[in-house]
Amino acid sequence: MMLEKYLVLNKYFLSLFGVSEFKDLQNKLRDVEEGTDAQGRTYFVNVLKGLKGLKISENHLNRYDENIQRYVEKVGKNRGSISLKYFQYLAVLFTEIFLDKLKNKKEKFLYELNQFLKNYEDEKIKTLLGDFTEQDLKKLAFWMATGSGKTIILHINYYQFLNYKLFEPDNIILITPNEGLSKQHYEELIKSGIPARMYVGTSNGWRSSKNEVLVIEITKFVEEKRGRGLTVPVDAFEGRNLIFVDEGHKGKKSEEQKWANLRNKIGENGFVFEYSATFGQILSEKNKETLKEYGKSIIFDYSYKYFYLDGYGKDFYVLNAKDTKLKDEDFQETMFVANLLSFYEQILFYTENLTLAKQYNIEKPLWIFVGTTVSGGKNSEETDILTITLFLRKAIEDDGWLKNKINSVLGMDIFKDRFELLRRRTINIDDIYTKVFNGKGSFDIYEIKSAEGELGLRVGDNPYFGVINIGDVNNFKKLLANKNFEIKQDAISPSLFDDIKRETSNINILIGSKKFIEGWDTWRVSSMGLLNIGRGEGPQIIQLFGRGVRIKGKDMSLKRSDEEKLKVLETLNIFSIKADYLNKFLEAIQKEEVDFEEIKVPVKSLSDEWKDLPYLVPAEDKKFVECETVLLKKDDKIKHVLDLTPKITEFTGTQKEESKIDSEEITFDKFVDLLDWDNIDQELYQYKRIKGYWNLLWSKQDLKEVLSACKVKGIKEKEALDKIHDIAVLLLKGYIEKFYNKKLGEFERKNLTYKKAGEQLSLFLNQEPVEYYTVYVDKRDKRKQKLIQNIKSLINNLGMLLKDDKTLLPRICFDKHIYVPLLLDDKNIDKISPQGLNESEEKFIEGLREYLQKNKEKFSDYKRFLLRNEPKSGIGFQLGWGKFYPDFIMWVKGKHETYMVFIDPKGLMHSKDLNDEKILFNHELKEIENHLKKVRPDVSLLSFILSYTKYEDLIKGMRNIPSKEDYEQNNVIFMEDPDWCKKIFSFLLIKT
Repeated sequence: MMLEKYLVLNKYFLSLFGVSEFKDLQNKLRDVEEGTDAQGRTYFVNVLKGLKGLKISENHLNRYDENIQRYVEKVGKNRGSISLKYFQYLAVLFTEIFLDKLKNKKEKFLYELNQFLKNYEDEKIKTLLGDFTEQDLKKLAFWMATGSGKTIILHINYYQFLNYKLFEPDNIILITPNEGLSKQHYEELIKSGIPARMYVGTSNGWRSSKNEVLVIEITKFVEEKRGRGLTVPVDAFEGRNLIFVDEGHKGKKSEEQKWANLRNKIGENGFVFEYSATFGQILSEKNKETLKEYGKSIIFDYSYKYFYLDGYGKDFYVLNAKDTKLKDEDFQETMFVANLLSFYEQILFYTENLTLAKQYNIEKPLWIFVGTTVSGGKNSEETDILTITLFLRKAIEDDGWLKNKINSVLGMDIFKDRFELLRRRTINIDDIYTKVFNGKGSFDIYEIKSAEGELGLRVGDNPYFGVINIGDVNNFKKLLANKNFEIKQDAISPSLFDDIKRETSNINILIGSKKFIEGWDTWRVSSMGLLNIGRGEGPQIIQLFGRGVRIKGKDMSLKRSDEEKLKVLETLNIFSIKADYLNKFLEAIQKEEVDFEEIKVPVKSLSDEWKDLPYLVPAEDKKFVECETVLLKKDDKIKHVLDLTPKITEFTGTQKEESKIDSEEITFDKFVDLLDWDNIDQELYQYKRIKGYWNLLWSKQDLKEVLSACKVKGIKEKEALDKIHDIAVLLLKGYIEKFYNKKLGEFERKNLTYKKAGEQLSLFLNQEPVEYYTVYVDKRDKRKQKLIQNIKSLINNLGMLLKDDKTLLPRICFDKHIYVPLLLDDKNIDKISPQGLNESEEKFIEGLREYLQKNKEKFSDYKRFLLRNEPKSGIGFQLGWGKFYPDFIMWVKGKHETYMVFIDPKGLMHSKDLNDEKILFNHELKEIENHLKKVRPDVSLLSFILSYTKYEDLIKGMRNIPSKEDYEQNNVIFMEDPDWCKKIFSFLLIKT
């Protein structure tokens, strides 16, 4: 079932940005820098303002952007500041638009929603959902993957609601599924500056002060209070309530319905925000009422499939139990030893590559076993945990059995593609004992007296290697005693469970029920053994899975690196001692729509003539933060004006026209002495931390001098006084960014040098096919099954792959490009990595290829080469607003000279002015060329902006309109001109 198509509220908000699918926004924003530009606008909103089909005015977007930054500042004040990922920004932006429309244009909003539904393509969905009513606008739901920052979204939603004041809430309540999460939520609310308290069951335990959040578990609510206890009747929360619900559907279905009814009663006259990673587990066409409710209330969908395709979290491997033909006992032993081997492989690689692991923020691997039942039933004296404990004893005390079992596992067909690292060497059984169990000897179990519910696992006198964490220790001790285990006592050691998160921890294995996993924030989990997984537990499975795939990533990006060498550490391996558990786990994962076929697409270099070409690289031994101290000063060359001029937007049919109101500039020097400089200094220090400007220093006097030279326009002096602090901070942040990036750019330009292209691009040197692209296609979509088969057939036919095709795996094969083919964006493919060429890039390649083919004789003395310059991994240049990666590098090599040309075929709606840094970049490139003349006097560097935006569209709304010739003299060429290619080559002093 493709749930996405039922989320009509979400589809409506996507339509406001001119797209029908989230992945269209995803492709536009996933690589956009976090933070703000010199005008105080986020880079995200700048991209959104340039979208075709945008139905929101620029003024509205700017206002929403300002509000969002204000909320983020409040949430981050006590956290050392935070910045939003693009998907978090979109979730908050959608909410901002919703609340604005609901508060100020409710009738029009309802009309627009129902018009959108009326024109919706699927009649079945229209019939199911019915018209939107006012009641439907009293709830918003967020489908957000575990680890995607639901908590921060919740806190910002709190501030958004208070800002729009839909009503004055009588109570503000955050409902959680259990006490552990209640405690975690309470602590997080306090960090975000939100007044909060935990429900403790006293007679006035639910009475809250104004805007205070009461944190309470859903299990504490009852229809009617009986006896004392900690429960509270829902009638105690009369009036209009603001409700936040975290994972409101995590019990058995009968309990869920009861809880949902209680929750609905509390929020019926108020407003509800709901957050879940697991909507995919409860929404189905069988339950039409639930599907209708959430189809109209899920405003944002960043479910696990999007999280995964964005590169967040670990990859994962789950053995399909249906592929095995083993009997129960053999299956259990085989799965245990396979799980042991996968964990040993991870910890072996980690210890041998510690520096690399630390570089990518990967923590020491941890093997966990999790389930729900810890004591035996009437018909069974063994539990899953007991079974694992018995296997551990057998593996530790019988190395002969373990050796034989390892050999057996490595010889099985189902594992033929696994354990690659171990197969390349002889397995040392003693090393397994050392790295996994901390040594050899007898297996002992100790009760840790200082930590309730903990049993320590140990071999001989070595440090504890594992811990069992359960609720009913006494009952479990009886089960152990029946299996001839002696339970020893340890009255000295502190909690082993708490020790797991320490960097020096010796604990490698954790065994316990899954209830303690909820809210646990370790990053170590790398191998998972499933214990008792029951039916109907999809939401719990996804929560468990979400905890396991978390990863810090390089620079805390939360992303896997996708480096092949790190795959063993960036993959969560999932096994189970029972096939039924694996099948249930796979069923739950499939509902999350993350069953992607990953197809590696090879590319091939057609020659190695390019290997000696010059390639710009930074000096490896020089880091700006370490080598330079940046002292903030007033720089007369930096003209910083904060433009707050409102724009007039007119929509005519599908056309949007904008113009600015004339306004004067105000110099800020007259306001300098009116400011609280201690407060400003603190705010700027937090900004410095977020941006990573560790080598930047200033004094308050420096700040005053800088601010005195800054200007603001589009606002009157009286308005400026009312907002004096905010404007001053925006001005200073904008100036600091320009100043710092200018110094960084100067440093980088001074420390660039040439390397041979073959050294930098060694992957393509051998003229043999190399796997370069990865294509992701949804395997569940029956319409794509044939596509998958056809792509697989195509990549095995190199002759066909190296030909142009606009249908199957769309691609261009240009023999002057260093490798072929170049893949194009394709809506039928869920993701291409590296990203396929967009429309303007495709037109550039086709136009260049056609021009060179027609003019072969004119270039007979020159060799031409082209390379797509990948963002982040390619050649980038520091400009005032950030890092600029031109899309392509072209080399034109003659007998005595080599031209290295950077070409960026893009729309220019945000780089109109001839003083724009991207347009002026060519001058800076000449400085680099001159600086490196002593190294390579034969190399000339040039850059071109190849505008996909037509000249007439570009100049709309401009006051001082440059001529097309003015642009061309500044290396801006328009693709609408038939001879654009000729114009580029004319700059190279080549007669064409």
